Amino acid sequence: MLQIIRSTAGSWVVKILFVALIISFAVWGIGDVTKGVQKGVAQVGDQAITPLELDQAYRVEFNRMRQMVGPEFSEEQARQFGLRDRALEQLIQKKLLALAADDLGLRVADDTVRAEVLKVPAFKDSFGNFDANLMRALLQQNGLTEAGFVEDVRGDMARSDLIGAVTAGANASKTLAEALYRYRFEGRTFEIVTIPYNAMPAAPSPDQATLEAFHKEKAVRYTAPEYRTLNVALIEAVNLTKDVEVTDELLKEYYDGHAGDYITPEKRSITQAVFPSKDAADKALAEVKGGKSVEDVATAAGVEAVTLEDVLKDGLPVELAEPAFATAQGTSGGPVESAFGFHIFTITKVQAGGERKLEDVKDEVAAKVRQDKAVEKMFELSTKLEDELAGGTPLAEAAQAVGARVVKLEKIDNRGADKAGVAQGATLPAIDKIVTAGFTVAEGQTGSVEEAGSEAFFAVQVESVIPAALKPLDEVKSVVLGDWQAEQKQVAARKKAEEIVEKIKAGSAAKDAAAGVSGALVQNVDPLMRAGAPSALIPAAAVQTLFGSAVGSVTTAEKPTGVVVAKLTGIIAADPANPMAANQLAQLASSTGQAMQDELVMQYLAALRAHYGVTINQSLINQLYRTTQE
Repeated sequence: MLQIIRSTAGSWVVKILFVALIISFAVWGIGDVTKGVQKGVAQVGDQAITPLELDQAYRVEFNRMRQMVGPEFSEEQARQFGLRDRALEQLIQKKLLALAADDLGLRVADDTVRAEVLKVPAFKDSFGNFDANLMRALLQQNGLTEAGFVEDVRGDMARSDLIGAVTAGANASKTLAEALYRYRFEGRTFEIVTIPYNAMPAAPSPDQATLEAFHKEKAVRYTAPEYRTLNVALIEAVNLTKDVEVTDELLKEYYDGHAGDYITPEKRSITQAVFPSKDAADKALAEVKGGKSVEDVATAAGVEAVTLEDVLKDGLPVELAEPAFATAQGTSGGPVESAFGFHIFTITKVQAGGERKLEDVKDEVAAKVRQDKAVEKMFELSTKLEDELAGGTPLAEAAQAVGARVVKLEKIDNRGADKAGVAQGATLPAIDKIVTAGFTVAEGQTGSVEEAGSEAFFAVQVESVIPAALKPLDEVKSVVLGDWQAEQKQVAARKKAEEIVEKIKAGSAAKDAAAGVSGALVQNVDPLMRAGAPSALIPAAAVQTLFGSAVGSVTTAEKPTGVVVAKLTGIIAADPANPMAANQLAQLASSTGQAMQDELVMQYLAALRAHYGVTINQSLINQLYRTTQE
């Protein structure tokens, strides 16, 4: 939500967002990694980044990816994409810029911040007027406070001013834009001859020795993968819940420890209006207390009244929360001053809060107690299983000792599929991790106890290994023969292409050079540009070669279905003076200037990093996210 609000707030936001998008850890690495950071997950100068800050930033990135990819986007995929590292790097960059801004004395005045917030389109009503109530409702929906948002805007504006100073004057000149235009939009025409592989005649059947040699040369094509039979011991919390005895003491202990979960806070519906001055608000409140509605007096004064339905106390601005929740239903209050004016309000409905007693939620609490205790027992049993295995106890006996179930995965490859290609163990937790572990342990050995998600542990014993092996020629002879014939056709097509090239270079027209070649197709290719879409007719390799060659040059390139002989027949110069080029020139100037600014920002951030110092507590991060340091 905050990112959406910012993205429409003006040029200062555009600048600060492009800074956030520079994932500079890809250039510098993630930073100076150390275990010496004591105050948080990272230290930037004298400022710490707390685990809570990192997790909040990570969740923003995670939720953004879910919106883009869909609900199936998982924590494991987030790890693979490096979202946590990206979130941490963005926090580091913000801290660096904030430190630099403070050292330079950059401070954005309240009036300037207020003016910027008033311009946010997301906070405007259907008439285009700023609506403070709409703003607060949006912030509340997204877990943000008004004061926090204002300070966030202030910080972003200060950082933007700093970035603006760094990038000032970094713009692409007209001369540079025109040179780029000439290069990118130059057009070239081609004449091509396509020789399909399948049009070549079949080669004579090879003898046994030739097939055997081809079989060995292309052995990787005909090699069966390694297969392993794995025995997997699983300790799962779900199987331990039935053994948990839930006593009254446990129920009360859990209930007391999670009391907030069973309390329903008071909610109120409030109709309010914001006036530009205290005198106007006093006059309006007097009219409301005289019998008029807030809506009527607001309309008469040219402002808008808004009703907030079932709002919580902490969902209101600090200035308004106390008086609004101290006013009785059906009565009015105010004026209350905030950064956006003077509020008057009427309490239209009070929904009293309450507490669900233990006896009313006993079954719900019991289920949670069982789950928590089962997880505790699971960790205890995983330690016992590890001790048993470390002492030399066979996996089956160790599993029996801790009540783990054992699942056999029969003859699977490193993808978890059997010889028929059917995936095995699909219902097991973290099956990919189990299979990976099973392929890192020697035959007859048992691996260490590992987590399989948050509610299971496993250990893998490799019962047997069928090594990867070249399949006998007799078993795959028909496949080998087909591959050999296909390769002979490719060789024949390449040879024909070379002959055509020589004829064209000697002065023959492409049509004449290709005469007599089975299946050969001669075509003219429409003008292509360096910046244009790729052609389906001519391979990219040929295009790239001929864009650096003179007219009349000839080259060959292959595509999946055949060989292409390409001749450069013409060059069409791009003219920046053409009125039709204006848009492209503007885009080139803009994108090149932006690239120059991005490079300056990256260099500036690198300098700040060296000046203030950045240390990262990778050990703490690994503990928080249960990862292993690579």
